[in-house]
Amino acid sequence: MEREMNFIIKKGIDCSWCVDLMKKTLMQHFAIKEIEVDVLNKKAHVVLLKEIKPENLILYLKKRGYHLVEEK
Repeated sequence: MEREMNFIIKKGIDCSWCVDLMKKTLMQHFAIKEIEVDVLNKKAHVVLLKEIKPENLILYLKKRGYHLVEEK
């Protein structure tokens, strides 16, 4: 069962190096199929393989210096 989530990036991603670091961090700890990040528009699209609450993903990244908000 896949789940798609969209996020607005508030802080922590300013360049492609930051995006790569965030992707690697998420891939290590969550069952993620795909991550697309638009640095210019400050948006992220995540496709998860398992059912994970968006709050868990946001809190995990917040501890690592990224601030994301779920897009409704």
